[in-house]
Amino acid sequence: MVPIPVFWTEYTATMHGRVLKLVPCENCATEYVYVLEREGSGVGTSVYLLNDEGARGHAASAAGDTLQSYLENDFDPVPCPACGHYQRYMFPKLLETKSLWGPAIMLVVLLLGCLDAVSALYWSVAYLQHPNDQALVKMILTWSTLLPLCLIGFGLWLVKKARIRRFDPNLEDQQARITKGRSRAVTRAEFEKARQGERGAEGGA
Repeated sequence: MVPIPVFWTEYTATMHGRVLKLVPCENCATEYVYVLEREGSGVGTSVYLLNDEGARGHAASAAGDTLQSYLENDFDPVPCPACGHYQRYMFPKLLETKSLWGPAIMLVVLLLGCLDAVSALYWSVAYLQHPNDQALVKMILTWSTLLPLCLIGFGLWLVKKARIRRFDPNLEDQQARITKGRSRAVTRAEFEKARQGERGAEGGA
């Protein structure tokens, strides 16, 4: 059998974008606006240099789709510039920035659980096809390990939910929250007034 060499070229594209996010404050009903900035990346592959242009186009298209998804669905935890109130849906993201240990441990447990589940299925199939003591022991050990991992993962999930319920960034100093909000956002009234001023300046020119 003659080995056939395969080579390819990988193209990457990165796009930056920004969008205005309008937020109604749950506390004082003020509507405020801030700028969300994100970056999207995409990859395209050309095998044997046969489709370089198509690979570049695919990378750019994927980067554009990723960026569009971020801009439409993501958000920054920006408090209200009028009263300093953080909106409830921002709490989980604020909690993640407080500590990275929780998500890291959850990720490790998830990876270990996936690897152990694959191993448990493998040894179960191996034992059913060719019953022997070694396969039986491996099957029992892997399934026995999977149960504690599932319980640990479920426990971490419960702890995370409890922390989110108890966590309230609005208990922090209000003036500090207002200052932070004003550094990132303006009220809708201020934003529209500024836009009217810009239109007036353009019309006068």
